[in-house]
Amino acid sequence: MIINPIRHLRRRKRLQSEAEEEAAYLRRRFGADAHGAALEKLQRSDLTSWGRQVVAEAARRLEQS
Repeated sequence: MIINPIRHLRRRKRLQSEAEEEAAYLRRRFGADAHGAALEKLQRSDLTSWGRQVVAEAARRLEQS
């Protein structure tokens, strides 16, 4: 399968921006326990595959900060 590099780049940038928004939301709502809340949210079965990727990226960002 050939992947269009421009599409891939746009998708990655969109993932990063949505993950940053999600991380900011979790920080505002849960404060110091934001990383734990993100990990809890990952366990939900009603997340779409895109939503799961966004929350996983947000959890990674929260873990680093």
